[in-house]
Parts: sequence; C-alpha cells; structure tokens
Amino acid sequence: MSLVQSLAIARTEEDVKDAYIKALGLKGVFKGLVDIQTPEIWFEAKETPTPPLLMFAQLLTYVRAARKRGEAIPGFLCVIDREKAALMATEHALPLLDDKAIVWPKSGSAADKAMAAQIAPTIETHFVLYQIDGYEAEFIKATKDAVREGRIIRTPITPDNLRQVFDKWVAMVGVELGVKRQADYAVLFFADIMHDGRNEAMRNLPARLLFNGDKPVFIIGAEQYELASERGYLNFWNIYHRPPEQKHRHYLLERRDSLLPMDDQKFKGAFYTPLHIVDKAYDQLAATLGADWQQKYIVWDMCAGVGNLEAKHSNLRNVFMSTLDQEDVTIMRRNPAFAGAEIFQYDYLNDDVTDFGEIDYNLSGKVPQALRQAIADAREGKKGAKPILVLINPPYAEAMNVDNVSGSGGDNAELKKGVSKTRIS
Repeated sequence: MSLVQSLAIARTEEDVKDAYIKALGLKGVFKGLVDIQTPEIWFEAKETPTPPLLMFAQLLTYVRAARKRGEAIPGFLCVIDREKAALMATEHALPLLDDKAIVWPKSGSAADKAMAAQIAPTIETHFVLYQIDGYEAEFIKATKDAVREGRIIRTPITPDNLRQVFDKWVAMVGVELGVKRQADYAVLFFADIMHDGRNEAMRNLPARLLFNGDKPVFIIGAEQYELASERGYLNFWNIYHRPPEQKHRHYLLERRDSLLPMDDQKFKGAFYTPLHIVDKAYDQLAATLGADWQQKYIVWDMCAGVGNLEAKHSNLRNVFMSTLDQEDVTIMRRNPAFAGAEIFQYDYLNDDVTDFGEIDYNLSGKVPQALRQAIADAREGKKGAKPILVLINPPYAEAMNVDNVSGSGGDNAELKKGVSKTRIS
C-alpha cells in the first residue's frame, strides 16, 4: 500500500504517524513530545491539514528546548499531515533559536499563528513542500537521502553549560585516558575544547592536543595520554561544537579552577541531592528560563548544605549560598568550585523572623548587604534589577502534630520530633 493510500484510510494522528514511519522505513523511532523522533530527523505530525509554518513553529519549540538542555538535535526537520509534508535542514532555523524577539512558548502545542508569522521570513524559503498525492516518490527519496546523510547539529559550549559539558567530558572521554591526577582533567578538557580538530584555537595552554593520524593524543608536561577507546570521544564531539565562540573563550578559561572533578564524598549529609538529579534540574532551568538564565538571575540557595545543588552552576558571581551549620560554610568556602559565590551561615526558618511573622534582615545582620539590596531592588521593580531565583532542595518532613510524636508513623514517628518548632511553625 502506498503512502497516499495509507493516509486516505488513516483515522487518527497515530495512524498518520505510522503511515509515514512505514513508508520511509524509519529506524530507531521514538514517539514523545516530538511526534516522531530519530537521531537524524524529527517530525511534527497532524491528523488534519495544517499550515506548515504552524507545524514548524511547534517543532522548533521542542528543538530549542532540547538544544538548551545540551542534547543533540537532528540535521533535518519534517512536518507532516494526511495531505502534505515539508522537509528542511535544521541549520536554516538555527538563527531563530537565539532570537530574543521571539516569545517562545513553554510547550510546542502553545505555538500559534503569531509565532508562525515571526519565523516565516527565516524559514519559508528553506523548506520544500510536497503534496503527497502527486509527489510521494519525490518526498520519500528526499527524506531517505536526508536520513542517509546523517547530518548532526552540535550544541555550542558556553559559560552556562560549562560545568555540565565538563562532567560529560570526564565521563565519556576523560575516563578513557588513564589520567594519573584527577586535577589534570580540567586542563586536558580545555586542550580538547580549544581545538577545532585540526588546529589549536588558543595557544600556550597547560596541555596540548595533537593528532596521530585521526587519533587524538593529549600531552601535559612529560605525560602523554591516548584514548583506550575512541567511541566516547567520537560520541561526545557528535553532541558538542568546538571550539567555543571567541567571545566566551577567556571567561571559560577563568573558570578552569572550578572544574575539579566532583567527589560524591564531599557532598555528605542527610539530604544530599545526587549530582545526576542536579544535572537534570539545570537542564530544566535552561529549558524554562532560557540558555542565559545564569546571567539574568540572582540565585539564593537558603539551605545549601555543602553546595551540591550549585555544582553545575557556571556563573557563581550571581550566587548566594547559606546553610544552617558553620562547618558546612567552611567546607564550601574551601572548595574552589564555589569561587565567586557569597557563602554565609543562616537559619532561614528562624533568623530574621519577627514575632509577627515578618522578615527583618536587621535582626541578625547575617544576610549580605549585596543580597539585601538585590531583593529590595527587585521588589521595587528598579530598572536593571535582576530577579531573585530561590534554588533550593530543603530537608522535608511531615508533622502529624506539634511535636510529631504520634500518628500513623509507627516506629519512625519519633525520628522527626520537633519538626514544627520554628519561628514560623
């Protein structure tokens, strides 16, 4: 059965999707927020005839979110319904993803005609439209050729994703080098990213990357390292673009000392947030607030512990970290990963709370003046004031009653005694 015949009897959107998947012989298919997703091409599908620009607006919303999370995006995009299909190389849409004049919705389904009109001047001359009844063969050939080409759009390395990129580099590349000193990971990482695969983008770095044929060789001092396996290296550089943009390079190098490998043992504590959860949280923050959210927001973590929630932060100059125990403050201040952050001891449930339940920072005098001023400026809507983002994973407990000493908790009821005994109960 031809594609046009399958579409003629399709009853639902899922039928439309399945008809295209079968006709194109797609492999490695995943259906999720993106209607049809393969490593090479993503589809937005509709059961009823829909304007291609509107479908591209919806699809690009998901592409933009994935790119901000540091995920690989495909080389080609396609929108389909029961009558027609339109195919486009993703690279033509890339300028739109950073266009601040476009108000991007939180979900693709919220993309509307107004947004479609905004993207039209950029993409309408780049996508090829096929009416399936009459041009089925041409569409199938063009799409199969696109899949065969396997073009990949790589994610740039920026100040906002530096920490995440470094951690992934260590896991995918660094572990294959047999490095003797973990502190060397950072300098080897910079030798790698400041290289375009042929030439060094920055010279006089502590480590160098050379190539023996196609095989990378890392040199640091008298040590020379080669990869035990190249698979991780190739996969990593299929995801990310190198070198970073010129405007970011020197700032990234300034952050080198903060990229010491994270030792989970440093993040001990009863309410430790695992680093892979932190990584996911930062992906979601970027997808929700924008790629440059770390530049736009002042962050306050009110129960930072020893700082694991900020382990993925790349712009510590905008970060305030407070915690209950002075010992944890000392640990964080000694950690070069948090250089630039303002760290202080503070009990946010008791300090600075008046008898009337109001906040008065003069009671303890613990909150830094810079943070007080930032809060005041944000409240007043002062021009140029940065909004305050409370980034927090607080210890959690339920209280059955005022002392939490009885209820359905059984033998565990005594473990959280006194939960509600704070200034604000």
